[in-house]
Amino acid sequence: MADMGAANVPLVAVQAAAIPASPFSAFKLQAIILAIISIVFYCNTFTHSWAFDDMQVIVQNEYVQQGVAGIPKILTTDAYESYTRGRNAGGNFLSGGRYRPLSIVTFAIEQQILGVNATETDKNDAEALKLKNGRLVRDMHVRHVVNVLLYALSVVVLLYFMRRVVFPGNNLAAFIATLIFAIHPLHTEVVANVKSRDELLSLLFICLTFIFAFRHYETQKNKDVGIALLCLFLALLSKEYAIVVIILLPLSLYWAKKGEISKCIKDCIIYAVPLGIYFILRYSSVGLNLDAARDEIMNNPYLNASAPEKIASELAVMLRYILLLFFPHPLSSDYSYRQIPYTNFSDILVWVSVIIHAGLLAVMVFLYKKRHIAGFAIAWYFAFLSLVCNVFFNIGAPMGERLMYHSSLGFSILMAIIFVRIYEKLQQPLLQKSVVGGALLLLTIMAGYKTIGRNKDWESNKTLFIKDVQTVPNSVIANGNAGTACLDRAGEATGAQAKKEWLQKAVGYFTKGIALNYQFMNAYINRGIAYTQLGLMDKALADCDTVRLHFEGHPSLP
Repeated sequence: MADMGAANVPLVAVQAAAIPASPFSAFKLQAIILAIISIVFYCNTFTHSWAFDDMQVIVQNEYVQQGVAGIPKILTTDAYESYTRGRNAGGNFLSGGRYRPLSIVTFAIEQQILGVNATETDKNDAEALKLKNGRLVRDMHVRHVVNVLLYALSVVVLLYFMRRVVFPGNNLAAFIATLIFAIHPLHTEVVANVKSRDELLSLLFICLTFIFAFRHYETQKNKDVGIALLCLFLALLSKEYAIVVIILLPLSLYWAKKGEISKCIKDCIIYAVPLGIYFILRYSSVGLNLDAARDEIMNNPYLNASAPEKIASELAVMLRYILLLFFPHPLSSDYSYRQIPYTNFSDILVWVSVIIHAGLLAVMVFLYKKRHIAGFAIAWYFAFLSLVCNVFFNIGAPMGERLMYHSSLGFSILMAIIFVRIYEKLQQPLLQKSVVGGALLLLTIMAGYKTIGRNKDWESNKTLFIKDVQTVPNSVIANGNAGTACLDRAGEATGAQAKKEWLQKAVGYFTKGIALNYQFMNAYINRGIAYTQLGLMDKALADCDTVRLHFEGHPSLP
């Protein structure tokens, strides 16, 4: 990696230039350490089954199960099209659609290698169904291994991104920032949930876009810009988050290269090309579909909120994100309606959020003029936060831990700057290693304990849903999911009493879900199933009649 002149080095790197070189600063050694840590943190997911959205996107996706033969359909349809069509629920039920084909293409390629599964199995043939389910579980083991290896690869690429783009000349800061990102427990959902490979691939290709764009800025070689454009296109196909690169890239060049902002913008105009191609593909595949979730509270969390309540509630959620970045406990796969109650501007926490975020924006503007890399870190944080905070786009849920995967990189950069400042202030080498090294070691151990423990919850739907409903007891979806997990447990129970207890727990969760949202039709359907197995046929029929009255075309009603 070529060194950069002092005139091109951000302020924090100049101040840290006095840090003596050591064997530890070598890229290969740092990369090996970070890759090992990443694998150790997540290797206990290797034997996991499917959980959360894995079922809809992978297991019950006929295009994935067809292997490479299903790739054309994957590239031209919504991510959930196969699942919703299979349930006779129509095409897409999420506002704006979900066009993120790249990760699903990788699932199809894996399936081709593992062996294509039939999309239909004779439901009367219990042995055939059992064998198929066994194959699906074994397939998921392989997919989990791939996810962890992808995460480790992403961390290594991120380290190079930090050394070349963010902290050129300051290998210590680059390592610390990457370490903080790699060990953060908030990322457990992204790695442990195979479906979230779209997040992994998105950030991986965004970092590669920056790396090759910076290389092109220095070399002016067509090959470098070609690779950068390809990486941006792949990032967009992974997840639409990469759209903010068109803003962040010229800003990064302005901060790091000391060029005029107008020239930086001009140099980055070419990156609108993959963006345009992506939007054409997206529109032709899923359309705009902006009204899909407008009148459904489960997919439009602020449907019943007034305009002031909506804004205040969104600000309160943004504060929750910051708190989870500093203290990632407890963690949950779901934060949907009604776990996070609506609030208003009489809530002191809303004003705390206003002060914090306004302060960060003011600091960002101030540091913009000074071209300090901390300003870029804040810009990175806000750029990706803007896509998931519901202020500009309805994302279908109030919040989600996986949604902070990209923004947390800005947080990691800021934390690295603080650690380097402390390192410099201490001056004495022994004290520097003891305080900073000891703090990072302790942080890694604590994060590892939390991450490895949380990974266990992601073993399957049964473990995840029954655990998370304790963390988010007022979530409608969490109660519905927990009830479904209890139904599954009842089906596995060997004794009559154990089966009855699981069915009664299921009824309890479904009843609470209905109490939280009386229009939660799936809860009526599944409670009816539980009542049927308990022999309470009158109650089961009453639940089915409720669904017929309010949602006669419900796909599960027959």
